Amino acid sequence: GGSSNLPTFTLEGGEYAVTFNGSQSLKTNANFLVGTDKVSLSFWMKTSQTATAAVIELGTNTTSNNSFICSINDTLANRVSITDHNSSGFNIGNSAININDNNWHHVVLMINRSLVGNQQNKIYVDGILSYVQNTTYQSDLNGNFGNYPLFIGQRGGSIYGFNGQMKFLKIFNYPLSTTEI
Repeated sequence: GGSSNLPTFTLEGGEYAVTFNGSQSLKTNANFLVGTDKVSLSFWMKTSQTATAAVIELGTNTTSNNSFICSINDTLANRVSITDHNSSGFNIGNSAININDNNWHHVVLMINRSLVGNQQNKIYVDGILSYVQNTTYQSDLNGNFGNYPLFIGQRGGSIYGFNGQMKFLKIFNYPLSTTEI
């Protein structure tokens, strides 16, 4: 985002959160290497945004081969979604639980490409399984995730800005168990 376009860090309830205003983002200085065909994202978010927004993205504008993006309001209003991309297409899934009520929600997104369509993608909201891929898609994806920049708060660092707060972001290169969630 550059030094003039960084989100603010605010203290709320004794914990720090990153506050995005829709035009700010964070980007890793170096490419973020997942190094496997599995990834889990765990974070807390708070928003009332109804426009489409990119929350976390590996790659550049989700056109990168073997990339992923976590969005809100992308294909279903008020929902968090996960999109998994490779050169042959993409899979997208949406939570069944609304997340834009301006309350804190714990979100866990998991992609396990080794399952090839059978429960390959999952979304948990507040510890509840809210989406699971139960069908084989036309473009079931495999292979390791690419070595790309990680963007937080905007798609590719320039569009679909997130307006809300985030805290406790953790990225794992394995699927989390229900106990870990």
